[in-house]
This record gives sequence, structure tokens and C-alpha cells, in this order.
Amino acid sequence: MHRFYLPNLQQATLGAEEAHHALNVLRLKAGDPVNVFDGCGHEAQALISQISNQSVQLKLRTQSNAAPLPCRITLAQAIPKKSMDLIVQKATELGVAVIVPLASERSVVKLDDDSKKTERWREIALESCKQCGNNWLPEIQSPRKAHDFLAALPQYDLKLIGSLQPDAKPLKKILGDSAKPSSILVLVGPEGDFTPAELNLAKSVGCLPLSLGPLVLRADTAAIYTLSILHHELQNR
Repeated sequence: MHRFYLPNLQQATLGAEEAHHALNVLRLKAGDPVNVFDGCGHEAQALISQISNQSVQLKLRTQSNAAPLPCRITLAQAIPKKSMDLIVQKATELGVAVIVPLASERSVVKLDDDSKKTERWREIALESCKQCGNNWLPEIQSPRKAHDFLAALPQYDLKLIGSLQPDAKPLKKILGDSAKPSSILVLVGPEGDFTPAELNLAKSVGCLPLSLGPLVLRADTAAIYTLSILHHELQNR
């Protein structure tokens, strides 16, 4: 069944972009069944009740709620050269609650217009929610410098930073030594890793150095690998 984003289920009219997709791409007609979700855990089965002037009116039928995942994960990702779109897509599929794009000192990509990039990543996250059935749309924050993010770090039960340094510990060891967290921050560096200054700042605010094994992983692989393990270890219990 086709799935659409409807921010307010109490106002059963598709927005302009969703209506365009329904009418001009999918060629849906009055009476066709659809699924709608609001990005905050609620979804509904509906029928297209009326089409007029490129507007799609819905009649909501059964509604349901999806509880948030038991561990709220924030991915703070240093923006890689090519694969940020992929990271946003896969992080959404893995149920990440917040994605914070970071510009680290070793980031190759320089954002001339970060508002356009942020909007693109939000669109990717929305499309990923539609495809994978996730009713919780992740928050995509505007890019910021890694130093600024670390200097004003919010509260988390567990804070991790991917590291190639000798003091980094495997994720299984860190989780085994910790009480089950309800919120986790995962910091993943760019090509070339975080600088020693950034790593030291992260450690000074309580981030634990995380080893991802003996091989040096690409930024996108590191993010997906870490999130997959956390999802397996924490979200399905």
C-alpha cells in the first residue's frame, strides 16, 4: 500500500508535494486505499475520498500508534566526502532519533549553503521512513562545527566516539560494563578520523573511545556498523 507523510492526522489533506506524487506519479484515484503517518509514531489506514484541483482529501479509517524505540540514539556524523546521503538513509532505517552533521577539522566537504544540504537530508530521511515503515521521523539538525557541538554537549546516558587510538574498547565491552542506556550519542569521524584535539575534547566531556575492529572502516561503513550493533543489542530487547 502506498504510504504518505501527513504531519497532522487531524487534517486529512495531503500536502502539495505528497498530493503531486499521489496524483501525477502514482495516478491514484478516489476510493484508493493509502497509509499515512505523522512522523511522531502515529499512522492510519485511509481512503482517498476526494480529488480536486490537485488536492487530495482523505477519509481516515483505523489508526495505530508505534512506541518509540527503547533507546534514543543520536548520530553525530562528521560529513564525509560522498556518502552522507547513504548514512542518513540507513540511520533512519535503523531507527536513529537525531542526526547531527558535523564539520570536523579534517572534513573534506565544505558547505557553502548548508540549508540546502540539510533540506536534502530531511527529504532523504522522510523517503526512508516511507519505504521502511518507520513512523518516527528523525530530527536532522543543521550542520555545526564538531568543536562547537562537543563544547555544548547535551545529556546522554552513554557517549561514544569512534577511535583508532589504543585506548579504544570494543562496543560489546563498553555495553557490558554499562547499565542499559535509554539515550546514546555516537560520534563518527570523517576520512582521516577526528583530530587529536577533537578526540581529547570529546573524552573530556565523557565520550568513551570506541573501537570498530582491526580494520580502518569508511565513514559510512563505521556509522552503519555501529548503529546495526546497537540496534541488535538494545532495541530488540
